Amino acid sequence: MTSSLFPQLTDELVKSFNIDREIAAETATIEDLGLDSLALLELMARYEDEYDVELMAAAEDQLGTTSTLADICAVLEQVLPGARKDAQPAGEPA
Repeated sequence: MTSSLFPQLTDELVKSFNIDREIAAETATIEDLGLDSLALLELMARYEDEYDVELMAAAEDQLGTTSTLADICAVLEQVLPGARKDAQPAGEPA
């Protein structure tokens, strides 16, 4: 199952952290992408600024460098306004 937020998260990682889109799979961890905990917090701060929401508490409680991109999408879906809670099967349009 693919989160409807996964493409947006991937775009942000490519744009902000120069991550190769080919390795940004849902099962990839922050460590797999060559990022550290500071990069994860920076990513959460970007979403906080863009959507005017509080993510840091959720990020600190639920996410770490061994979190997958799917884990990050799940946290974002809990907090972001208008985020679709239902997941789409991989390969199907949202």
